[in-house]
Amino acid sequence: MLEKRLSEITEELQSIETRGAEIRTGAETAEAAALEELNTELTDLEERKAKLLEEKKDIEARMQEAAEVASGAGEEVPIPKKEEKRMFEANSIEYRNAWTKKIVDREMNEEERAALSSAGAVIPTMTVNAVWDRLVKDAELLGKVDVSQFPNYVRFPKATTVNAASSGAVGGTITESSDVIGYVDLIPNEYWKLLTVGADIDHMAIDAVHDWIVNNLVDSIRYAINKDILVGTGTNALKGLTASVTASSTAIPATVTKASILKIMATLGSKYQNGAIWIMTPKMFYEDIMGVTQLNDYIINDGFQFRLFGHDVVLMSEALVSSKENIFYGDPKAYKVNIFKALEVKPFETATTTALQWRGVTMADGELLDTSAFVRFAQT
Repeated sequence: MLEKRLSEITEELQSIETRGAEIRTGAETAEAAALEELNTELTDLEERKAKLLEEKKDIEARMQEAAEVASGAGEEVPIPKKEEKRMFEANSIEYRNAWTKKIVDREMNEEERAALSSAGAVIPTMTVNAVWDRLVKDAELLGKVDVSQFPNYVRFPKATTVNAASSGAVGGTITESSDVIGYVDLIPNEYWKLLTVGADIDHMAIDAVHDWIVNNLVDSIRYAINKDILVGTGTNALKGLTASVTASSTAIPATVTKASILKIMATLGSKYQNGAIWIMTPKMFYEDIMGVTQLNDYIINDGFQFRLFGHDVVLMSEALVSSKENIFYGDPKAYKVNIFKALEVKPFETATTTALQWRGVTMADGELLDTSAFVRFAQT
């Protein structure tokens, strides 16, 4: 390929030389008008000649180098392949697998033991993210309230008296009434779950072991926090909606009607209507509400996520309060939950069993910041 191109360049250079000689000869007898054209052509030929000579020089150098390599004078020295090194940062799969092996007492290699030792056996980032998604994002009610992550005791302001804005003439007397601000103090409460499994877990792949432990521990703790958002007493637990919102004196009739549902909606202030949700038991929703023919056009089923009059329906058996069916309607973003400590998973050892056990624990507290953000109706 290089030889062919070199031959083409040589031929073209010969043509340029020949044409250049012809131009110079013709210029001696040419008239003034033709002379300008001949000079322009000669300049173009000289520029083309310079480029071809540069290309020829490069090709000859490459051919010389190839000849040296072929004769062994310039033989290339192979570059040793860089040994692939596994990463053991807290956000890597390798570290997550090593951490999982440690908590289930699986055999680890020297590299894995060193990684856990240098990292202080912190929980893998991938595990933390998986726990958070399953604990909060996928939760029925916890996924809808306002969740924060402050590590210490936290205080949230709330207005106990809110005065309306005033108006008046420009330059006139201004009468102001300031709001009265109170506070909601959230203090850590522990939520934990002890998980016990038999030796059959030894037959599971390490990825499957990790997911099985995380999912089972998180689901149990998520259910406990989810329940307390609705019915928690506030003593060593979240303070639930039931403890904060008094049931209306108007009861839900034994036979639910469209009018009785609209009555519940109309009771909630306009400030909280846009983000409002329904909370009720499966029995109330499936038997009483879906049984009302007049409501058929106002119930939407999107993959078992129901909406009633355009508002999400959260089904919780705990909405059966004091043996009475209750319906809660309001804005969950007015309920504040703080997770003080991300869920930790640690081996749990006891002399009473030889089975493998793990303890998952987190700390949380929560309370409704504005009691007018929800209304509550009980059925007669």
